[in-house]
Amino acid sequence: MTRAARRGQTRLPPALVLSLGAVCISFSPIFVKWVGEDRLGPTSTAFWRCLFGAAALFVITAMRSRTFVLSRLHFRFAVLAASLFALDLFFWHRSILYVGAGLSTILGNTQVFGSALLSWMLFKERPSARFFIAAVSAMLGVVLLVGVFAEEVAFSARYTRGIVFGLLTGLTYAGYIISLKGAGHRARIPDGVVFMAWVSLLSAVLLAGAVGLEASRLAPPDLASWLLLAALGIVAQAIGWWAISRSLREILASKAGLILLLQPALATVWGVLFFAEQMTLTQAGGAVITLAAIYYGGWRR
Repeated sequence: MTRAARRGQTRLPPALVLSLGAVCISFSPIFVKWVGEDRLGPTSTAFWRCLFGAAALFVITAMRSRTFVLSRLHFRFAVLAASLFALDLFFWHRSILYVGAGLSTILGNTQVFGSALLSWMLFKERPSARFFIAAVSAMLGVVLLVGVFAEEVAFSARYTRGIVFGLLTGLTYAGYIISLKGAGHRARIPDGVVFMAWVSLLSAVLLAGAVGLEASRLAPPDLASWLLLAALGIVAQAIGWWAISRSLREILASKAGLILLLQPALATVWGVLFFAEQMTLTQAGGAVITLAAIYYGGWRR
């Protein structure tokens, strides 16, 4: 039996690999909350996440016998993508700590709508009527999700900042997605794992600069922090990204979009299980509406 045939027999179904990636990434906000504000600031946590993630992705690249080299054009796009991804983590980690794992992750996934609008402006990809229906539904869902009509929700300064940071996460992540798309438009994008390894490393450099400007602590204070940060970078970032990049092209977009909704849905479940995060009935309804709108608006054949 040839080596290719043996690989074909032992290869996992793409849908299962994609589900594994979504599950890994769903633990991102959980690891951030486990590290917590007392041990390390959110920007420092993002730095270590990217650094450990980059190391793991470069190891995966070496194991696959791929080159680490990017063309000059793709390196410039990697710098742009890293700048937006670093901003994304800067906002998201704060949102996680201020409003919880589930709410912050659902707000961040509204990037679907920002991506569509940016594609319209930059690549002349006109959104369909489906998109506008989904966008209006998502806005209604977000209003319910953040608790505008829930008397039990107190809009403290910290909670309000967390909501704003969550929405900014969606905007900056949309910019990050479009920067990757731009790289593919200008020239054939290189191996996805290699590109993501460079994006992670460059993001770590930018976040290290942000930590310096904040004059906050960079070194983890104890072994538990090191282990949590390593898990965040290796499991939630490197393995999650690798699994998604490996399987996404082999699955119908409609099915892939549904599988990827596991990430915000599971992040919400983990928040309830591990941190007793609570949602009112109105907020839960808003979460369902928002997730359904994200899927409906992001559907592509």
